[in-house]
Amino acid sequence: MQKSQMTDTENMLKNYYRSLNELWVKKAIIENLRKNANEIRNILLDVNELVPSRGIVTQYMAVSGGCVYVCDRSAQNYYEFTSSVEKFEKRLAALLHRGVKLKSQIIYLESAIEGITYALSLLDPVDRTICEKCYGLKEYSNLQIAKELRMDEKTIRYRRKKINQKLNLFLQDCLCVNQ
Repeated sequence: MQKSQMTDTENMLKNYYRSLNELWVKKAIIENLRKNANEIRNILLDVNELVPSRGIVTQYMAVSGGCVYVCDRSAQNYYEFTSSVEKFEKRLAALLHRGVKLKSQIIYLESAIEGITYALSLLDPVDRTICEKCYGLKEYSNLQIAKELRMDEKTIRYRRKKINQKLNLFLQDCLCVNQ
């Protein structure tokens, strides 16, 4: 295996783990968006059950100190209430719009990493662990991985080389099939 192919495979694995992390973050954000949207929906449902219609509210005139004001205070309160409800509705629409954008980004990321996820699933668990430690976000050294897995550093280097060869062959096969 040529050095350039090995470098390409290593870069692909690093990008894979970055994309995987980005995917997890986006899924957490979208879950948080769902919770916020559901809270706003529940508030809007509760409010709409409690508040009378505008026609009923405007029939009441506010009285203070025996004088009737020209401005109906109940109608003013209702106007302020409907303004705040509109703000909730706009916030809900913005959350739902952001959720749709995130879902499309998640779909794109999942499709981008699907082939590599499958290729990694073909490796044995120790090789997958070595890949994750070596090319993941923290990027452990061979010595650190060897200590953690209780192996020799040379064994880790050898296995990394074999992992790269297997993944490179798999990806070449995929490229040949797709062309």
